[in-house]
Amino acid sequence: STLPNDNKRNVHQQNYSYSEAGNYTISMTDPNRNGGILNVNAPNSDQQAFHIETQFELSATQNNHSPTLLLPPVDVAFVNQPFFHNPNGFDNDGDQLVYELITPMQENGESVDNYVMPTMISPNPNNSLTLDANTGHLVWNSPQQEGEYNIAIKISEYRDGQLIGYAIRDMQILVLKEQVLPPT
Repeated sequence: STLPNDNKRNVHQQNYSYSEAGNYTISMTDPNRNGGILNVNAPNSDQQAFHIETQFELSATQNNHSPTLLLPPVDVAFVNQPFFHNPNGFDNDGDQLVYELITPMQENGESVDNYVMPTMISPNPNNSLTLDANTGHLVWNSPQQEGEYNIAIKISEYRDGQLIGYAIRDMQILVLKEQVLPPT
């Protein structure tokens, strides 16, 4: 389906029966990212594949649901304005979720080429990016240059202190020059 800002949503569905308990990884790789991403292999971001994955533990004795992220991985920020995003993650089993920024991936176990954090594009003291490991709350204070950026967030799932799975979110942040506010 088509979303705002010329974005598209792809839905991949597959039913599969696993023959035994164990750890499994499901992944999806698209051969090309968008062109013009400022912090991914610039200026050739379209030569980098897009890869996401989820790993989970399938148990014969316990249910396990992967983390669910309620907000889409596409958001809009504005130059010189603080940007806030929270994927709004939860776990149906009540497992603990821990969030961390990672380098986006181009295939299983392989990071994209020439990745730099968004804060390295027009760096200055007003350009910082933080992610709260416990809540997933992302703060970019404040983007300095308009354009498209990518970040990746790994959401690890813990039960009784043991890692039982993770999901990787690769996120697009479109930074616009100025925020157009409605009249008051």
